[in-house]
Amino acid sequence: MIWVFVVVAALLVFAIAAATVGTETFRLRHQPPPTIFDLDEAVHHVADALPEESQARLTYDEVRDLIRAELEHLAAKGVFALPGEDLVVAPEAAPVVIDDDDAVAAVLGHVTDAGLDVDDTDVVRVVDALHDYLAEIGAVGPQASPPVDD
Repeated sequence: MIWVFVVVAALLVFAIAAATVGTETFRLRHQPPPTIFDLDEAVHHVADALPEESQARLTYDEVRDLIRAELEHLAAKGVFALPGEDLVVAPEAAPVVIDDDDAVAAVLGHVTDAGLDVDDTDVVRVVDALHDYLAEIGAVGPQASPPVDD
């Protein structure tokens, strides 16, 4: 009789464990892994990706300031969480599309407001390199296709 209880208990423990593992496996399979953004790594990656003439004109501090301006722009659009914040995305939310021109305009506005002496071409290059870096680490989705003319 004791053996029957032992077998039933063992089967019950196995069933609970299998259900828990199956539930978590399903959840992890359908949820993208979190992307961790490191500002220092991004600054070095973006600075190294710039052409030599931009590297000669920009300091690491200026690159960091331009990156922060773009990250604040992305956070304002609801697609990026600044350090210490959590990004909350509703499951039924429509995909957010950010135009590169909009991003450059936001960073150029920051450059003007902060009184930085940075060339517009360098701003475009930094924003492009940052977007490439974000795509490389998996922090952004695929590029949107151009609109179809009717």
